[in-house]
Amino acid sequence: MLARVLFFILLTVTTVAFLWQFPTTGAQSIPNLDKAVHFGIFFVLAMTFHKAFALSARLSLLFLACYGLAIEVAQSYAPGRGADVYDWIADACGVIAYFGLHHVLKKSRS
Repeated sequence: MLARVLFFILLTVTTVAFLWQFPTTGAQSIPNLDKAVHFGIFFVLAMTFHKAFALSARLSLLFLACYGLAIEVAQSYAPGRGADVYDWIADACGVIAYFGLHHVLKKSRS
């Protein structure tokens, strides 16, 4: 139960953050920083999603990839934001990395 609450809180915060218009900062001078942020957020989303729901890695990837795509589409309509297919790819890579690491760690324990 706690894992599901944590997942939905994180999902809500993530959605607001991705749709919020942030003021321009010097952080944009770091190449591909936004891709690293997408990757990291979706890695953590995958971890909390995995703990909250007993679904396969494939179904989890499908759900979270659809969520990432929906965020990108919504960003295309949000003032000051834009959609980027590479952000979506970074989202999916974060999910794949989590489940890949989980698989490796699970194998090493057995």
